Amino acid sequence: MGYRLIFWMILVPFSSIEAQKSQCDLDKFQTNNIVPTLISTIPQNPMQIEYKGQPVTCGNLLTPNVTRERPTVIDYKADVKKLYTLIMFDPDAPTPQNPTSANFVHWLMENIPENLVINGDTVYAYSPPSPPVRSDPHRYIFLIYEQPNREMLNDDFGTERAVFNLGEFVKDRHLKGPIAGNFFLSSS
Repeated sequence: MGYRLIFWMILVPFSSIEAQKSQCDLDKFQTNNIVPTLISTIPQNPMQIEYKGQPVTCGNLLTPNVTRERPTVIDYKADVKKLYTLIMFDPDAPTPQNPTSANFVHWLMENIPENLVINGDTVYAYSPPSPPVRSDPHRYIFLIYEQPNREMLNDDFGTERAVFNLGEFVKDRHLKGPIAGNFFLSSS
């Protein structure tokens, strides 16, 4: 009995990570024009993200109804000695053909210990995807960056969610990565 319990304690988390790797082909960051258009490199690892039991699998289609509340599961490979930043953004706002509000930030968390997003500091609270009716599908991208030297980030970054300059944000905060990522598509 003891061996079986240990087996399940080790195998189940490993299986979850392995299942996520097989579901999230990180090369889709290139085929969906995220790399090199929006970020320069493919994330090092996939993130496990679920909305009410529905997984995000690097480009699958989720309805706005499913994504109304923030994800119920977020997991990624993390170091217990590091802090992380999570950003979720839409590069296709208001439409992919006319992205005048490109890189609209739907969620931004800083000072996340390990992969405990709930224990991080909220910069921008979760704002659910709401692509316009009859718009082509939007890409909603999640990225995790490592913060430098376990420094707490306390600088104010303003209140504007639209036309967010991700490259400038990463550079100004000396972030490393993206160390993990995932994305989904959504349309109304």
